[in-house]
Amino acid sequence: MVAAGGGLAVFCAVLHVAVAQRLRARVLETRVRELTRDVDGLHVEVEAARAELDTMRIRLDDMPDAEKLSSELKVLGGLLRQLSEKKEAAVGKVLAAPDSRAGTGAEIKHATAPAVVLGEAQLLEAVERGLREEKVELYLQPVVSLPQRRRRFYECFSRIVTEGGRLIMPEQYIPVAERAGLVAAIDNLLLVRCVQLVRRARRDQPDVGFFCNISSESLADADFFQDFIAFMAENRQLAETLIFEFDQASIAVGDYVSRVNLQRLRGFGYRFSLDQVTDMDLDLEDLASQGFRYIKVGAHMLHELARGDDPILDMRALKGALDRNAMDLIVEKIESEDMLLDMLELRVDFGQGYLFGEPRPLAGSR
Repeated sequence: MVAAGGGLAVFCAVLHVAVAQRLRARVLETRVRELTRDVDGLHVEVEAARAELDTMRIRLDDMPDAEKLSSELKVLGGLLRQLSEKKEAAVGKVLAAPDSRAGTGAEIKHATAPAVVLGEAQLLEAVERGLREEKVELYLQPVVSLPQRRRRFYECFSRIVTEGGRLIMPEQYIPVAERAGLVAAIDNLLLVRCVQLVRRARRDQPDVGFFCNISSESLADADFFQDFIAFMAENRQLAETLIFEFDQASIAVGDYVSRVNLQRLRGFGYRFSLDQVTDMDLDLEDLASQGFRYIKVGAHMLHELARGDDPILDMRALKGALDRNAMDLIVEKIESEDMLLDMLELRVDFGQGYLFGEPRPLAGSR
């Protein structure tokens, strides 16, 4: 009887322990679930905080620091004053002369956006306002590696936008600007605006290079170029992706000051491209010593020189010379598959043209 009572006591004790352990397990399971929810919530908060930090970092990266901003404002302020002063005098001259196109408002068809024809006085006003109010849009055209057709670079084109959202094309404003003596001022402002926009564009495509044109007027403008070099020195991180493009005629007649300016830009790590090539008798060694790494040649010209039974240009020799000087050939204005096949037989490195993509606006460039 005593043994039975003792056994019952032991059973009750074991049962009590089992129930207690079960209750403790349930409490622990509940606590674990609560902790899991808390951890999940913290994970969500951490991810949100990380995303916010990334957004802030992008914004901060896009904002020049005080020293860079001072340099940038100095360049832009001087250029805008120069443009405004010259424009006022130019508009006065234009208004005194008859202009059969004034006020026509007729549109010019364009591949990607409508352009508008303005009279000379209206055009100068629109250009000055567009530059002052940062109504500049960046258009990008791809440059692809061949034969893969992989996008490796973009060429940059600046377009000025009117208050009504119409585009002012270079073929419209350049003749007027030339007559008014405003080409250098407009080119210089567009160049700085282009660099500003590339600084943002490269964030989304860090492995892609951007070709940005520097006109002969900008290159010859000694006062501007000094400030521009200082501006680029403050933005030397762009040297990894920004390639400055010069036409062959400007480089061929370049004076000592121009060569020194190129040398200074090169010293900050920037590379150059030779554009609008019309003479293939190139001193590649000299060009390479100046910082040129790319040569751009039109597809039609290259076909005329390098194809046929008795070609004028020896492509194998040209490619060998380019390779020895660490330079690449870009063939532009490739518009059809037949033209591409013709170029592929010449073993060109890169191609550009409407076959691979027309100039398109960079989203949010204004």
